[in-house]
Amino acid sequence: MGKIVALGEVVADIYRDEDSSNVEMPFTARPGGAPANVAVAAARLGAEAAFVGGVGQDLFGNFILRALESEGVDTTAVRRCEPPVRTSLAFVEIKEGDRFFTFYRSDPAADELLAPEDVTREVLSGASLVNFGSIPLIKDPARSAIHRAVEMAGELEVPVAFDVNLREHLWESAEAAREAISPLLDRSRIVKVSNDELPPLLGTEDVEEAAQMLLERGAALVLVSLGAEGAFYATRAFTGTVSAFEVEVLDPTGAGDAFLAASLVCLSGGEWAEKRVREAVRRGTAAGAIACTGYGAMGTLPTKDELERFMVRS
Repeated sequence: MGKIVALGEVVADIYRDEDSSNVEMPFTARPGGAPANVAVAAARLGAEAAFVGGVGQDLFGNFILRALESEGVDTTAVRRCEPPVRTSLAFVEIKEGDRFFTFYRSDPAADELLAPEDVTREVLSGASLVNFGSIPLIKDPARSAIHRAVEMAGELEVPVAFDVNLREHLWESAEAAREAISPLLDRSRIVKVSNDELPPLLGTEDVEEAAQMLLERGAALVLVSLGAEGAFYATRAFTGTVSAFEVEVLDPTGAGDAFLAASLVCLSGGEWAEKRVREAVRRGTAAGAIACTGYGAMGTLPTKDELERFMVRS
């Protein structure tokens, strides 16, 4: 089983507790951020994992680092930013099975200060896959750090997995997002998107058409998460769909990250033949379902044994 290196944002997800009063509004902080979730999910599934990002020298930064390290994630490449730069907070509200985020960030925020010099051969050496999303591409220096990671991964012959994770409200415009994202689509061996990202990103709602577009741009494997409908996968040689596992959804935060991590761990260090890819997507779909059964992105991420037991029962 190989090493997964995830780069990008990490935040403290803030959930309002139910026992509020007129004079108190208590909250619970839970670590989050897609790349950090992927690193933790991979570690719980038995893979070696490292996270590269930025946190503040503050209460929440300390909390996040403790959480990552307690899961066995290598945090030696995490940048600690001095005040007034702070760790980003994302207030999470759950409504009718979906979640909505309100961000509180310093300007710049700690995760935005991930720099090219933070991406070293040492941290990428021995990796079987390098993963990142689009949020660091919003502006420099984080954008340049991701480009450096992709270049270095190419030199080390490490496949790149790009989880688009488009958050349109964080960008100046949809056009700016597409401009920044497009070059990385051309350089990634695995591209993971959700079905609702296809229209703004590729101008189509057709999953097979979108997958073909991405394959023509150089991807070897395209993964499309379909929410309650499961997931679709495509290579130049084959395509397929995996149905969703039925669970009671409390909070879908982190489900896509659990899906990606479980898929990457299964694909790590081997040939991507059809049987292996289908099993990877099936395991990813199961991990994503489990992640929906509790609150927060990391708390319900399954271990390898938990994933195996769930798949046997379902």
